[in-house]
Amino acid sequence: MTVTATTAGTVVDAVRRWARERPGHAAFTFLDHEVDPRGVPVSITWAELDARARGLAGELRRRCAPGDRALLLLPQGLDYVVAFVACLYADVLAVPLFPIAGEGHRERLDGILRDCAPKLALTSAPVDAPGDLGLDVVVVGGVPPSAEPPVPRLGGPAYLQYTSGSTRTPAGVVVTDRNFRVNVRQALTAYGLAEVEPSPVSWLPLFHDMGLVLGVGVALATGAEAVLMDPRAFLYRPSRWLGAMSGRRNVISAGPNFAYDLCVRRVSAADRSGLDLSGVVALINGSEPVHAATVARFQDAFEPCGLRPDAQRPSYGLAEATVLVTAASRPTTTGFDRAALARGRVVVTEDPERASVLVGCGGAVDQHLAIVDPATGAPVEGDRVGEIWVCGENVSPGYWSGSRSGQDGFGARLDVPGLPDGPWLRTGDLGVLHEDQLYVVGRIKDLIVVDGRNHYPQDVEAVAAGADDVIRRGHVAAFAVPSDDGEVMVVVAERTSEAPRESVDQARVRARVRAAVSRRYDVPVRDVLVVEPGSVPRTSSGKLSRSACRDRYLAGDLPIS
Repeated sequence: MTVTATTAGTVVDAVRRWARERPGHAAFTFLDHEVDPRGVPVSITWAELDARARGLAGELRRRCAPGDRALLLLPQGLDYVVAFVACLYADVLAVPLFPIAGEGHRERLDGILRDCAPKLALTSAPVDAPGDLGLDVVVVGGVPPSAEPPVPRLGGPAYLQYTSGSTRTPAGVVVTDRNFRVNVRQALTAYGLAEVEPSPVSWLPLFHDMGLVLGVGVALATGAEAVLMDPRAFLYRPSRWLGAMSGRRNVISAGPNFAYDLCVRRVSAADRSGLDLSGVVALINGSEPVHAATVARFQDAFEPCGLRPDAQRPSYGLAEATVLVTAASRPTTTGFDRAALARGRVVVTEDPERASVLVGCGGAVDQHLAIVDPATGAPVEGDRVGEIWVCGENVSPGYWSGSRSGQDGFGARLDVPGLPDGPWLRTGDLGVLHEDQLYVVGRIKDLIVVDGRNHYPQDVEAVAAGADDVIRRGHVAAFAVPSDDGEVMVVVAERTSEAPRESVDQARVRARVRAAVSRRYDVPVRDVLVVEPGSVPRTSSGKLSRSACRDRYLAGDLPIS
């Protein structure tokens, strides 16, 4: 039986439907690589998921009122899915997180506690929740299944998706039941899977927006089986991810740039020889930006395994729109003149010495997209860079705590014939529409303005990364700092672990980076610093946190190699 996603009813209605119609079918399968490095599949059927979620929902209702918040402090696995569905059954807002260990994540957790004031924490073991949270703790596996029916949802928020905090303190995005269902349908439509039964395969963390929608939402909406694994299992052996997709039909999966690069570097010829990736329909890459070289290398490496040329699907999205906004039908790269981009215009060029090569992220899927002048709020001409605005049923109603000192981009209005007047979401991202495709060029808050010209940090970082062998690629941050002469550019780069610390010559690296950036972008770099591996701050979803790096640089708090 083939079923497709629908926006009718609620997510709870969908899960109850699969429990009736597909009681013995696997709903989720977790590949446990801790028990056996080859991966032991552990499954939960739709009937079992329904019964376990009912039991846990009953416990939640005894401790919470409708609309209360519950932290999901669980490792990747089936208990995470049970906890999320139980919160929906109990009309309690799930707050997807992960077990907090050490001080590194405690500041983030404390901020979330202050923001949403949760009532309890759901864990897989009592030790997964720090003892000083002041919350009730419920161990998911310790609650027996039940036949107690779910309560009717109030129609408001379904869960809070905390942003990764790449440019600010994490904020709790309110995601409604309808936001969730609509965006799953939009994704399946975008990737050509709306009329078939998809096979979602995911190692992405379930506390991340794409991880939750892909790893859990697609299965809940369609009744299809989702295959999950721990992110660490993928990182230790990337072939496990490809092996989980091998031989399946209508596969949809996702990963950032580094995941595809890791597969190219570390999946051996022997492992590739046994792969059948002909059934992979969509490999989503939502990195900001998607790297053209990454797309090309992955295709070259795995096309002999049956990977279709149109399987890689560069995309754009953000938590405030649940996750997905645009998706490309196949990878398309375009070279834009760097000097024109610095002036906020796009001019196509084939001259590799002048080009910034960007990857197209396709068009909007059952929602509206506009490129707007962030200063005036008016749409820009087709060849101008502007802020990306989004309008659709997948867009969140706002942050849990409301407006954040002007950082709340919700509720904007636009007066353009043929487009709704609003509410529009101001994403804070810069982009341009070229030949009906969105090209993302950076974030407004990361933009480096030196002598009146715009410079996009990811371009500078790519050039700096190749300037010296001691620099760790993908772990370079470029940003602006104030000086007596106005804003100046700084580059902080991690030392690669292959280079001994004593091999780092700060003066040599500084000279090489300055020369490379000057040749390419004709902009001076005030300072270059090589720091220890792991020192450039990243968000919980793995993105560079340039603002945090800037703060650490200004405070003199970076461990210099």
